[in-house]
Amino acid sequence: MARVIVDAQAARAIGKGAMIVFKKGVVRTEGEFEPGDIVEVYTRGGKFLGRGFVNPNSNIMVRLLIKDKDTPITKELFKERIRKANEYRKKVLGYDKAYRMVYGEADYLPGLIVDRFNEIASLQISSIGMERFKLDLAEAIMEVEPEIETVFEKNTGRSRRKEGLPEIERVLLGKEKYRTVIEEGKAKFIVDMRGQKTGFFLDQRENRIALEKYVKPGMRVLDVFTYTGGFAIHAAVAGAEEVVAVDKSPRAIETAKENARLNSVEDRMRFIVGSAFPVMEEMLRRGEKFDIVILDPPAFVQHEKDLQRGLRAYFNVNHAGLKLVKEGGILVTCSCSQHVDMQAFKDMVIAAGAKAGKFLKMLEPYRTQAPDHPILMASKDTEYLKCLFLYVEDMR
Repeated sequence: MARVIVDAQAARAIGKGAMIVFKKGVVRTEGEFEPGDIVEVYTRGGKFLGRGFVNPNSNIMVRLLIKDKDTPITKELFKERIRKANEYRKKVLGYDKAYRMVYGEADYLPGLIVDRFNEIASLQISSIGMERFKLDLAEAIMEVEPEIETVFEKNTGRSRRKEGLPEIERVLLGKEKYRTVIEEGKAKFIVDMRGQKTGFFLDQRENRIALEKYVKPGMRVLDVFTYTGGFAIHAAVAGAEEVVAVDKSPRAIETAKENARLNSVEDRMRFIVGSAFPVMEEMLRRGEKFDIVILDPPAFVQHEKDLQRGLRAYFNVNHAGLKLVKEGGILVTCSCSQHVDMQAFKDMVIAAGAKAGKFLKMLEPYRTQAPDHPILMASKDTEYLKCLFLYVEDMR
């Protein structure tokens, strides 16, 4: 079997539990292999570290699956890991019908994401090696969770392109079903497999539910980058008098309107199709103010080299958002950029607050992704979502 030899830093990371080997940590390779093949990983001194899928064309050279020499990489291995991941969500975390069933390397299945929405599972693969097993994976998902009737292949996005994989959206196994309705706290949402990512952003669930306790009757709420209305619907269901939801995607806004009708709150919601910055600037020109402003933008930092430019974008949107918050109001601000850590995000918000002339007090501890997106302590890559609940006061 071909070998990949790694440097001391990569070896230490693997020893602590990391499941991926970046190209920069590879010293040399030995033997012939094709993208997607299984290789063994060793230290310079010849110590065996594990086996996994290789892709020399990707920044992630190897995605480790096992750390012993004897366990075969088969459907049964995948099925057992999916079973354990599913059991963790249901028995430990208490999730039932809608949750992230598998979260990549945090569940020792790097390159695989599975979200469950009632009887539909959404499967997303970002590894050329895992791609070879996708039908086995679909079968394993349905065997582990018999209530699942459809496995939808949601194989789109940047990570696929990086691996040299085609983008595919289709029912991979089971019934031809694309939509369902899930419950989240007091709210209900339509999930459409033909939407973004895996169909719905489950990672913000606990943060959306946490918003409800701060919403009081008579409040005016602004949700920017609303997508299908996540935070906005929760605000309306919790009793806000008016909720304004903004997104540049007409299709997402149409689904958000459906969600408003589903929750019988359409009379208290207003939807705007438009880009965040121009819409917010126009609101500022009109002197609009809100009791709560929610900012949940897409990842402004896709690569480490884009960090400063992305932080400027976060600064601009937070500065505008803070100026739209009433004295004594609340800002809920988020970042899903993996390359922006919590300290950098906090520093950016402090700077935006200073420029806007606002004092900021933390209402909640630092919040991150829902626990069904587990953070593997040895892997920084599994921790990406930041969310701050801030009380906003004017500087005097």
